Amino acid sequence: MDGSVNKSANVSRLQTKILIVDDSLLMRTMLSDAIDKDSCSVRLAGNGFEALEKIYECCPDVVLLDQEMPRLRGNDLLKALKSDERTRDISVVMVTGSSDAKMIEESLDLGAIEFIAKPFSEGVLKARIRNVVRTNVLIREQKLLRADADAANRSKSQFLANMSHEIRTPMTAILGFAEIVLGNVTDPQNVDGLQTIQRNGQYLLQIINDILDLSKIESGKLEVEQIECSPRQVLNDVVSLMNVRAQAKGLTLEIKYDGPTPKQIISDPTRLRQILINLVGNSIKFTEVGSVQIVVRVLEADSAAPSLQFDVVDCGIGMTEKQVDNLFQPFVQADTSTTRRFGGTGLGLTISKRLAEMLGGDIAVRSIAGEGSTFSVMVRTGPLAGVAMIDEASEATTPAEPKKKTAANLEELNCRVLLAEDGPDNQRLISFILKKAGAEVRVADNGQIALDLALKSLADAAPFDVILMDMQMPVLDGYAATRKLREAGYAGPIIALTAHAMSADRAKCLAAGCNDYTTKPIDRAKLIALVAQYAPQPARDAAEASLA
Repeated sequence: MDGSVNKSANVSRLQTKILIVDDSLLMRTMLSDAIDKDSCSVRLAGNGFEALEKIYECCPDVVLLDQEMPRLRGNDLLKALKSDERTRDISVVMVTGSSDAKMIEESLDLGAIEFIAKPFSEGVLKARIRNVVRTNVLIREQKLLRADADAANRSKSQFLANMSHEIRTPMTAILGFAEIVLGNVTDPQNVDGLQTIQRNGQYLLQIINDILDLSKIESGKLEVEQIECSPRQVLNDVVSLMNVRAQAKGLTLEIKYDGPTPKQIISDPTRLRQILINLVGNSIKFTEVGSVQIVVRVLEADSAAPSLQFDVVDCGIGMTEKQVDNLFQPFVQADTSTTRRFGGTGLGLTISKRLAEMLGGDIAVRSIAGEGSTFSVMVRTGPLAGVAMIDEASEATTPAEPKKKTAANLEELNCRVLLAEDGPDNQRLISFILKKAGAEVRVADNGQIALDLALKSLADAAPFDVILMDMQMPVLDGYAATRKLREAGYAGPIIALTAHAMSADRAKCLAAGCNDYTTKPIDRAKLIALVAQYAPQPARDAAEASLA
């Protein structure tokens, strides 16, 4: 029963609707008789104006259009159809008794897919119409498949966004309170347990971030920047971040420069850093003794399209040719035994390769089982003519300057914050962080309460210094609450607080009227810095004054 219903639905949606337009009743009849009525439905029009009415009424898939008609020529009607967004995808076949090559060429240039010359034999006519119908069915099948794929992709993206939100929200409380408790325990066993919670929580978040990145890449929604950046600074950042892991395994991590390298390139430093962190992290994971090196060289510096190559070289377990062939596939590692022994989803390399391609390059692998692997990532640099080249390798390993103290580091916010958050655990956590940093915090359980409190503060001429607005709340969500506040003239800073982390979420929050955006789980230092950034100037001045 279900199969027959589905089959009927498929036949219905793929049945070709044909409109025959000709001022001759005899010609309309002949063309109609040549059409297979089992696979097509046919309507008739005696002139161009009648045809336009029926086209907008029934939306045909194919129009058989006579060229020479009174009042409105076939090519004029064809031009009108192709210039209208609603009708431009209709397949138009010109039917003409003229042998004027220029007129036929004009029809094809305007968008006709075929022409049928009069007079014609019944067999040729039927064959030509069958071909047109067959082509139209194939085109529509492709469109339907593309539409189905797009719908599935949208559903997947929405599912991933919702999954991300549902995981990030509780992870805010888990990681946040683990950090707080860690600062108040001294027993080694308890410290180790809390650090284990933090480590595994961060690992879970990395998996979620990788899945979201992969989804955005597949849907074409991930964008890369093309800005001026320092490749050596990117490398220093990578080494600074990964050195702790290397040292924990007794490995050395070093950068080597094979010749002069540009001081600046045009690329996306964030995505380049992400690629290198993935590759270096993999090398450290699969190396038990020895070292991991990052070797850097310029390729075709004098050409119109120079590149920078980063070789990540390790002396780890290596891979066979068959295992190398399985790399760069989502959720696949070299073999299942590595997953059991070393962990991981296999997403990192997939994402890295696709990011490298988006940066104008690629990733290649050389590996020998039992001896080690070399992952080579190439990225475009932009023109290097006139760019200073650095030859001193010592500059590459210069430690980054310690971060200058800020008011956020000192945890002296000295401001009033309205926290709109419906989760009790996150209310407690974020309130604790802000209060410890010196802020006065008022909590609202939903967007409506936040709206009422903010408007009351405005009426009392004492608006909150900063509003932290969770975007997913009952009664009134953060988007609606923010829009209503802006419509009511509330001009104070509103920072979106959300567990959604897809590419469009930031834009959506800013479009609603938020000044800034941060994602859950909350990073304590970043949250305090963000609130300090929007706190009143006197509060920041007071905090900065204590630096003197």
